[in-house]
Amino acid sequence: MEPKDRFQHTLLSSLEMLVSSIHLNMRRYNSGDPKMLRVFIVLLENPFLADVEQHGRILSKTCLVLASLRSKSRAVVSKWLSGYDESNFKRLINPFSQYLSDHFFPLHRPDETLISSIRVLAIFYAANEVARPRCIVPLAHFYNDTIAKRLNFKDEYRIWQKSLEATDAAKKSADTATVTPAKPQQPHFTYFTYPFLFDPVSKTRILHLDAMTQMCLEYEEAVVHQAIVIHAQRFLQEDARSVANLEANLKRSTNPYFVLEIRRAHLVKDVLDQIHACPASDLKKPLKVKFVGGGEEGMDQGGVQKEFFQVLIALLMDPVVGMFVYDPETRMSWLNGCSLEPLRQFELVGIVLGLALYNGVILGVNFVPLVYKKLLMEEPGLDDVVRGFPALGKGLEMLLGWNDGDVEDVFLRSFEIEYDFYGQVRTFELVAGGKDVPVTNANRKEYVDQYIKHYVGESVKRQFDAFRTGFHRVCGGPALKMCRPDELELLICGTNELDFRELEAGARYDDGYDMEHPVILNFWKLAHAMSQDRKKQLLMFVTASDRVPLKGLGNLTFVIQRNGPDTDRLPTALTCFGRLLLPEYETIEKLENRLVTAVENAKGFGLV
Repeated sequence: MEPKDRFQHTLLSSLEMLVSSIHLNMRRYNSGDPKMLRVFIVLLENPFLADVEQHGRILSKTCLVLASLRSKSRAVVSKWLSGYDESNFKRLINPFSQYLSDHFFPLHRPDETLISSIRVLAIFYAANEVARPRCIVPLAHFYNDTIAKRLNFKDEYRIWQKSLEATDAAKKSADTATVTPAKPQQPHFTYFTYPFLFDPVSKTRILHLDAMTQMCLEYEEAVVHQAIVIHAQRFLQEDARSVANLEANLKRSTNPYFVLEIRRAHLVKDVLDQIHACPASDLKKPLKVKFVGGGEEGMDQGGVQKEFFQVLIALLMDPVVGMFVYDPETRMSWLNGCSLEPLRQFELVGIVLGLALYNGVILGVNFVPLVYKKLLMEEPGLDDVVRGFPALGKGLEMLLGWNDGDVEDVFLRSFEIEYDFYGQVRTFELVAGGKDVPVTNANRKEYVDQYIKHYVGESVKRQFDAFRTGFHRVCGGPALKMCRPDELELLICGTNELDFRELEAGARYDDGYDMEHPVILNFWKLAHAMSQDRKKQLLMFVTASDRVPLKGLGNLTFVIQRNGPDTDRLPTALTCFGRLLLPEYETIEKLENRLVTAVENAKGFGLV
């Protein structure tokens, strides 16, 4: 044996003995004593962990001991790891990510070692969170593409539901325990317990699985109710009034869909009245939108629904209404704490957001990002204020970072806030007697904390509580808790990256058109040359939404159908089916003129 090989063999044997010794004495290491836990950093710095050939001998055993750490000891290790720089953090985490990818087999449940590797990754994820607001690595570094591509999401969802049921049963058993409580069922392992492994696209699949499951339950219940009504009608054949009352009372409960019957001229009122009149269970049914009283007609295959959401949310969030304030510099909206609108209006906005997410519709909203943090019951901080309200955030940062004398002499601030209330200047004291308490170097941190607490919390508490209540009426549950705030924003709003190359690659053609047809070539030449705003108009015209789904424009239904020979008529669209009806214009100039005129002047529901 060569000296190098002999050295490696001796070192590997020593490491195995060390790991075995730790495993036998885990009780000592779970005391949380930092002196005892330093050895785990030594284990993680072991260069053999990066050697794939040693995964079975060293890495797998390292996973087992690290995964055996209890919460107090894990927190200490995570705190130490949070001090690493990006390159060294990746160096430590990559072997465990690689092991998970190499040993994941979709046809078999994970063994103890694979589960342990995931729990080790959870320690690194916690370290990354401890380092916030400046994460060591992007969240995407924890996403596992192998699991996302090969995992059977439907089967895993069923296992996850059983795990949640077992967890709930264990809690109830603990709450009602007697002297000799029954041993509760242990929760099943499920990959969904570790949401950091899944990218936003995968979480969309999980949310939609959860939504479809709940929809199916409500659908089946409605069908059962319908059968009961039919039988009841037979018994009440002699009593016409009883039959009529029965049908009226059970009409909604027997409908397998949540149907909104809307008059265009009274859109907000009709939606508000019908949503508040329906039981919460109806919101879990698949949504259908029906326009009545002279509104545009359209078959609701998704396009009518999309445009309904876009028009409704635009009406509710119009600054003129006074429920939201809009910042033209950031182009973001925030709740108006001075709004005189009833709270049920804010609840309606939350319900609309929830219904859109629940039914898989991307919305064109642009909230201040901390909205999504608050929807997930997380407290925003200074970094969130800087992102959402740059001028205010940078001013508070400057106050905290000022080192040229005392801030009392420079900033001349006291513990109170001034704000505009419909033309009147009002003040709010952040502490008792705040107007007489100057902000100094000693108390400026408290001032900033109190300012943020009031500005994004207390000043809009009534409105935001109603908004969040509405959202959670539809979407509250374990599946939503898997999302981070930035991921929730993507699920609701999609992205703004309009890659028309992707759209062209996924487009389909009908009635004589194909990708080589002159009109199609001219169309894509014009489309690629459009400005960002014009591209959004085109998407809205054809698909009833200008937002990009998480999977990209290549996954959008976009069909161009020949609609007769050359003519002066404008192109039209079947938004329900993502279909553009395009006449065979003779010249590119005429095509451009007709197409631009159509997309700039289109508005309405359903069939345009």
